[in-house]
Amino acid sequence: MSRPTVFDPVLSGKASAFLVGTSKSKQRKLIALITQISERPNQLGDYATRDDSDREIQHLVLGDWHFSFWPDHAVGELRFTDIAEL
Repeated sequence: MSRPTVFDPVLSGKASAFLVGTSKSKQRKLIALITQISERPNQLGDYATRDDSDREIQHLVLGDWHFSFWPDHAVGELRFTDIAEL
């Protein structure tokens, strides 16, 4: 049986700054959610937008959190462009 593709999560500067600026308990929750999302890199979000490069960015709301990301298939990374608390 083949193993599902798992991408390495990569956070942009903006997403990293948000993560670092939260409490330790929120950091643990966010890291768990980021890992969970990265286990299914081709999943569709709640909605999609296009960035300046015409790349499709998925937007996913999980609980109190909003994640923006896109899969970089060439290098096997899920690139998180933004994370926000709702």
